[in-house]
Amino acid sequence: MSFKDDDEGPWGHGDNDSWSKKPKKNSEGSPDIEELFKKSQEGFKKFFPKNGKGNGRALWYVAGGIFALWLLTGIYTVQQDEQAAILRFGKWVRTTEPGLNYHLPTPIETALVRNVTAINILTNTNANQPATGTLSGEGALMLTGDENIADVQFAVNWRIKDLGAFLFNVKSPETTIRAAADSIVRSVIAQTPIAQVLSEGRSKINVQLREMLQKLLDDYQLGVEVSQVELLKVTPPTSQVMDAYLDVQRAKADMERKRNEAEYYRNSIVPVARGQAKKIVQDAEAYTAKVMADIDGETSRFQLVYDQYLTAPDVTRTRLYLDTMQTILESTQKLIVDGKSNQGVLPYLPLPEFKRTPVKSEEAAQ
Repeated sequence: MSFKDDDEGPWGHGDNDSWSKKPKKNSEGSPDIEELFKKSQEGFKKFFPKNGKGNGRALWYVAGGIFALWLLTGIYTVQQDEQAAILRFGKWVRTTEPGLNYHLPTPIETALVRNVTAINILTNTNANQPATGTLSGEGALMLTGDENIADVQFAVNWRIKDLGAFLFNVKSPETTIRAAADSIVRSVIAQTPIAQVLSEGRSKINVQLREMLQKLLDDYQLGVEVSQVELLKVTPPTSQVMDAYLDVQRAKADMERKRNEAEYYRNSIVPVARGQAKKIVQDAEAYTAKVMADIDGETSRFQLVYDQYLTAPDVTRTRLYLDTMQTILESTQKLIVDGKSNQGVLPYLPLPEFKRTPVKSEEAAQ
């Protein structure tokens, strides 16, 4: 589509069309600004007739459309991982959750949308260290519970829980989180011996740090959830001290090994000793039972003999005498001499035979 420069323009043609007339030029050849401004006013007045009719209805339609478009500026969408803080003339009034939402049209209310599920990591590894002798490191120098100095590096994982509280309750939320974390870590390290921080106590310290930091930020109403606080690295500040602490750690490892060996030895010896003690006790109990049984048997036998003695004393006495002599003479050498047939004759006593006979008797008994 083309337009003629002489008598046609975008709004019509002819000499009476004020928009199609070319502005007059001054003596220097440039268009007269005042003339151009007057012609623009005349062209704009055509939309507002003097009698109030004609295009009045169209103006109401245009105004209604503009008002509808203005109302539509209050529609906004919040994603699943976001929250929106609604500001009314710059003042925070509420926080909205994910979904299709509406606020009063701009500029009455505006929405600040931020991601609240992303995990933010805050560390102190880039903290500036004082140049005092050899006490330097990437973290922060802290005093431990046993008055040692340690270079501590930690990390805090946090996310926004309430966007409105995060943006408007504290002036600088991230700076506040950093200061609170540093304060909590220094407080806990100052109450803990360095040996515990360097070795097995670090996991418990991490849990304690997270709980204390979360409580402090809740007191500040910061709208932040702390998911983890971790001591990344805890080292003595100098190499000489580091060697000494490594020696201490090796000594502790040796102590733990010796302790385990002692526990193993005790577990192998104590059950055996307990078994032997139980065996001795059982043998003693068996011996006691045997002796008591023998005593009961002897008592019963004596009672029987006594009853027989009461019935026939002479016979019982003779029987006891014979049994006793049999028991005594059974294991001795005997020489029987008939005194009636050898009267006046000195009998021969074979002493050498008596000396050899007990040996033979013992061999025969065996």
